[in-house]
Amino acid sequence: PLQPLLLFLELTFRADAHEGGDWTRGDDNQRYNMISNHLAKLLLAQVPKKLDVLTDSVSNQSSSASSYQKLVQGVGTSDHGNVAGCLSSLATAAGNEQLWKPLNLALLEACSHKRTEVRKAGISCLLSIIDTIGEEYMVLLPECLPVLSELLEDEEEIAGMAKECVRQSEELLGESLEESLR
Repeated sequence: PLQPLLLFLELTFRADAHEGGDWTRGDDNQRYNMISNHLAKLLLAQVPKKLDVLTDSVSNQSSSASSYQKLVQGVGTSDHGNVAGCLSSLATAAGNEQLWKPLNLALLEACSHKRTEVRKAGISCLLSIIDTIGEEYMVLLPECLPVLSELLEDEEEIAGMAKECVRQSEELLGESLEESLR
């Protein structure tokens, strides 16, 4: 199964981030690029509805969540591994704007996808990365603004997450983004 591998990678990236990210960026960034490309593709995956996904024993939300929501977004699966947690940990371990850029583009592609669950996963990952990395990630905000502007017009849950991305970004920058979002 994929979940134990995702959990292993997430924990490895967290530990590596704590140690400075050298392992993640090793081999002249080849390791990072290979892993980030494959993880980003999983955001766009069609996950079979009947896929057996391990869920946390205390999570009530996981019973009604789809296999995609569990495996990719991490709904009720934080103890077992998911794509969103892995991507967030990978970005933290990378610690580098040049490495974040292709990952950010993949997230923005997911945020613009026709499937609602993919847009939700994309904005959720972006929010998690902004929350985790903080001010350093703001160098990529100009690329995010057109997509965030579109997401603010999306269905209620996605628009709410987009608003939270904007709110966190404004807090980190210390200025309003209202003009930039028009």
